[in-house]
Amino acid sequence: MIHASFFELIRISAALACGCLLVCVCHGDDGHPSATLSALKADRILILGNSITLHGIWPEGGWKIYCGMAASAPEKDYVHLLVAGLDDRTGGHLHLSPTDPAKAPSIDGANVVNIADILERQYPTYTNARLQWQIDYKPDIVVLQFGENMDRAAFKPDAFRTALRALMNGLRDASNPHIFVTSMLLGDGGPIDPIKREICAEDPSHRVFVDLSAFPQDPKNFASAEPFYTGVITGHPGDHGMSVIADGLLKAMVAVGDGQGTPATDAGAGGK
Repeated sequence: MIHASFFELIRISAALACGCLLVCVCHGDDGHPSATLSALKADRILILGNSITLHGIWPEGGWKIYCGMAASAPEKDYVHLLVAGLDDRTGGHLHLSPTDPAKAPSIDGANVVNIADILERQYPTYTNARLQWQIDYKPDIVVLQFGENMDRAAFKPDAFRTALRALMNGLRDASNPHIFVTSMLLGDGGPIDPIKREICAEDPSHRVFVDLSAFPQDPKNFASAEPFYTGVITGHPGDHGMSVIADGLLKAMVAVGDGQGTPATDAGAGGK
């Protein structure tokens, strides 16, 4: 005869086992279950770029929103479109925190940062101390989009190579994220894109050069083809162009997650 205490012991053991299972579930930002894009962990994202990624309000120029220039609304810039696409596929809730202008010049707490005056124009003197908070954030996915503001006439390839390698190695040492580096979006890649490819190739399992070099060849990609802005703003990607950038990045990320990516090569849409 089996005593009631035996069944009670089974019930308690089962409850403890269930409790352990609940405790062992991993969680990402905001307490949500950990998100993955197939094999690609997708709980935290870091996006570093120039005005295409994030531009402060500039009322005298006709720019009245705070997002990537020149989307017609924040939710239509490539940053928000990319994150929405990732969340749709993972069921996750990636957190976006653009630089807070009220805290300038501090960029602590931000995972969407305009680095035009941090690295892009200042690469000869760049050190990771300038982006220490972002490195310590330990992202799973990193997007690097910059180069358009670099002075070609005064370009120093060795200094740029050193700066980009330092940033990528710092990210690697902190959390070993998957890093997606876009080609130049405005104009040709000149001497800049080959160095981006080179540094990506130094760690091919975690770095992808996303070739969007066909982007500037299509007039529909620019705000000049849309009715929202005038002046210099129209030389930036419009809503259509932002969707092209987001789609190219998302395609590269899906390929990496599925184990089908081609690191440091033409992983994105729109490549030549």
